[in-house]
Amino acid sequence: MSTKTTFKRVALVAVAALGFGLLSVVPSSAAISGDTMSLSSATTTITLGSSATNVLTQSFIGANSDTLVVMTTVKTNVTGNAAVPFLGTGNSGTGGYTSLVAPTSPTTVNIQATLTDTVTVGTSGTVSGTYNVSFKPTVAGTYVIRFAAYNGTAANQLAGTVSGFIVADPILWTVVVDAAPVVATTVGDSTSTSILNAASVATGSSDATITVAAGSAITAVATIVVTPKTSGVVSTGSTSISATITGPGTLTASGSSTAAGSGNLKSVSFDLNAAGAAYVHVYGDGTTGSSTVTVKVGGVTVGTETVIFSGAAASAVATVVKPVLTSGSGAAAFDAVTAIVKDAAGNVVAGKTVYAVSGTTTVFASTSAVTTSAGKATFSLTGLAAGTSTVTVQDVAAGSTATWSAAAVSVRAGTDIGASVVMSLDKATYSQGEAAVVTVTVKDAAGNLVADGTYAPFSAAATSTRVISGGSLPGTSHVTTGSANGTVTYAINVPTTSGAFTISATAGSGWTGTFSATATVSQSAAEIANADAIAAAADAAAEATDAANAATDAANAAAEAADAATAAAQDAADAVATLGTQVAELVAGLKAQIAAQKAAITALTNLVIKIQKKLKA
Repeated sequence: MSTKTTFKRVALVAVAALGFGLLSVVPSSAAISGDTMSLSSATTTITLGSSATNVLTQSFIGANSDTLVVMTTVKTNVTGNAAVPFLGTGNSGTGGYTSLVAPTSPTTVNIQATLTDTVTVGTSGTVSGTYNVSFKPTVAGTYVIRFAAYNGTAANQLAGTVSGFIVADPILWTVVVDAAPVVATTVGDSTSTSILNAASVATGSSDATITVAAGSAITAVATIVVTPKTSGVVSTGSTSISATITGPGTLTASGSSTAAGSGNLKSVSFDLNAAGAAYVHVYGDGTTGSSTVTVKVGGVTVGTETVIFSGAAASAVATVVKPVLTSGSGAAAFDAVTAIVKDAAGNVVAGKTVYAVSGTTTVFASTSAVTTSAGKATFSLTGLAAGTSTVTVQDVAAGSTATWSAAAVSVRAGTDIGASVVMSLDKATYSQGEAAVVTVTVKDAAGNLVADGTYAPFSAAATSTRVISGGSLPGTSHVTTGSANGTVTYAINVPTTSGAFTISATAGSGWTGTFSATATVSQSAAEIANADAIAAAADAAAEATDAANAATDAANAAAEAADAATAAAQDAADAVATLGTQVAELVAGLKAQIAAQKAAITALTNLVIKIQKKLKA
């Protein structure tokens, strides 16, 4: 505000005082009634890198061309900070408000930052303005921003050429800037790998199946190798790795493949500051169940691993994988029965010795096996003599009382000498070119499936009456392995055209059985449609012939009717002619009769006249 303006303002105050019978002298340094400033918030707390915002509201009583300047100063700064407060958008004013002066950079060391705004009024009255102030420091710490209103122009205030006086009480804004959290620079992405290994292995190329007995947290039971990668290439920068276990167990994470003792933690993290791998070690905590370890690289999930902590074995399910064994002298041992062993909670049990007890030890002997990490026990049996025996999987050897046992299964010890064969197809009807299965089944002299071996039931390879569209037909040699037990299958594709076909072979020396199989290839849709079209055309032709015959019959009937009409007409004409002649003859006779009658009448008349004359005479 200029000196002239100051006098105007003092005069206005004096007039007001006189109106109340009082006259007061207002010091030039005191705030004048009606000049106010306020902030929407006295303190603002932000995180480094964010902007603190506030709303400054200014109001004053102005006379003609009155100007009020708000000076904004960083009263308390933080070493190293170079930011200044500035006016944001959306500012407004009333009662002659015109504009705001743009932010101004610091001019002295003491005035760290100054921004100005100017409100000018053209006539007397109250003027107000609302200013959005923003401040984004570059250093963490506590700042104090001072707002004070002065008379005069902004330029004079900045230059210090006009001392002016404060026309509103200064107000302070405290800005607290907290340091931003430190986050590891992450260069790994979703192509990073997570591989589950046994505790003593850290070089696996794929996830292992880990099932261990629930125990203490002293020794690690598994190691997860985490390799950060970027676009599939091993990362070389700093990468944050984290893991969380859900279920039993605890974790540690480090840059070493050698596990230290458990820290009893459910979630762990590790910052890998070089190329290579980090290691997450898994420990038991004494409880049973299935646990899932979720592994993240830089916050991105790259793998979920499963570790099973099992309790004591409580049940098993046995499965026959080789139902027929060879027997007798020289018979080989075969993995014939497997069993999955579980605890009471249904978790598989690893490292447990279980027993396969033979019901007939003369057929094969009892044996034992140790479960794998998947809880699977595999029992090898040797046929001693031909016959069938039950196998019971249980927790103790034969002769002891079992705590639990699986349902018994049966295995037969037989022979590998074949006597008969049956060749068959898997269907009776196929679509054109459809895949089919030819099965050759070999049995021994007793009619039982033979044990696995090599057989030659055909003297030559099988043939087909029509060309097959794919695959190979049975040859002379048939090898059965695993659980096939004398059964060999051959995949073919049937002919691509419709009709019956037969696959057959010639029996080898000493073999009996069925050496052929017949099936039918159905018509294709096109063939069916073509046949339907031919049938429809034939039906149409037959209908056309019937229609032509009917038309001919109708024409013949019409001709015959015409002939009959012509004959009738002729008969009518002849009858008419005859009738005419008869009529003419009758007319002539009638005329003659009339003439005769006339003559008779004339003669009679004449006679009468003569008689009269005679009488008169």
